[in-house]
Amino acid sequence: MPISFTNDLVPVIPKKQYDDEATDFLAEYWPEALVSPMLLPIMTIAQDIMGLTVLEHRLSEDSSILGQMCFTAGVAEINERETDEYREIEVKQGTMIIDPDTYEMGNIGRKNNTVIHECYHWYRHRNYHILREALDGTRSVALRCPTEQTSGYSRRDMPDEYWMELQATGITPRILMPKQTVGKVFARLNIESQSNLFVAKGLLPAVQWIIDKMADFYNVSKQSTEIRLKELGFITP
Repeated sequence: MPISFTNDLVPVIPKKQYDDEATDFLAEYWPEALVSPMLLPIMTIAQDIMGLTVLEHRLSEDSSILGQMCFTAGVAEINERETDEYREIEVKQGTMIIDPDTYEMGNIGRKNNTVIHECYHWYRHRNYHILREALDGTRSVALRCPTEQTSGYSRRDMPDEYWMELQATGITPRILMPKQTVGKVFARLNIESQSNLFVAKGLLPAVQWIIDKMADFYNVSKQSTEIRLKELGFITP
């Protein structure tokens, strides 16, 4: 679906178009996921199809940074676990750095989410960073993605990087759980839930059982699954 851009090449994507963006991404890199329910092969998409280099390095001492997409060649700052000191490493264009701490803290879906999040930055936001380098001579090497996004800005004054982070954060779950297949998985699990002993005895709500199973199927968090099912109208808010 065609989208518009600001003069600085920041995509203008209303939230109502997020599913269309996810569809366009999958149509280009893994169209099978738009037909059959599946766990996306995230590393195959990132490395083999998109041609990105994926590195694992600690990015902060407090796990506040999930990942980083390097749009141009240069240096990136990492944190050494042993010394808790920062140092710089050389990176080439199209390098993704994932903090291993972010998916060793009990959230099974966090690695998938982080990798696709960075893939989307490369897919849709790299032209912005390349333009910045060409226009003002500064190396816009990386976009660092925080664990939690907060803003003290008014909507009008939000910086470009904040808008791009909002887009990647909102569209990533839609790539991992595309609207074209979620309904098929939900329908199957809804039937299967009726045979579950705990659900049958009223010890576990069927909706919670479905959320747990769907989170396992797509390898995403339960919270993300619940939000996605509410967005698509399969469960009530």
